[in-house]
Amino acid sequence: MKQYPDRNPSALRQRAAAHRALALAALCSDSSLSVRLARYNAAMSKARALEAEADHPPVHATRDPRTALSWLQSGQSVHIDAVNLADQLRHVRALATLATGEAAQ
Repeated sequence: MKQYPDRNPSALRQRAAAHRALALAALCSDSSLSVRLARYNAAMSKARALEAEADHPPVHATRDPRTALSWLQSGQSVHIDAVNLADQLRHVRALATLATGEAAQ
């Protein structure tokens, strides 16, 4: 799976920190109050959006257990939508069986 560096949570937090610095610099600039406030609000809204994206990365859904297994093996977390505990365990056992089958090959 391809990793996008601009969607890396730590990179997003760094960009958010840069926008916060821009917002503070906008308050100290030599402009009218309305211009300073507009620049501050624009930079802060970008910073908040970046932090929200870093806190809640986009969700990719799949019904293919091999894809879910590859996500798990690459260190990513997987959320299983299950109706009850028995259904959850069935999915986990299927992933475990698939993993041992691939390891044996």
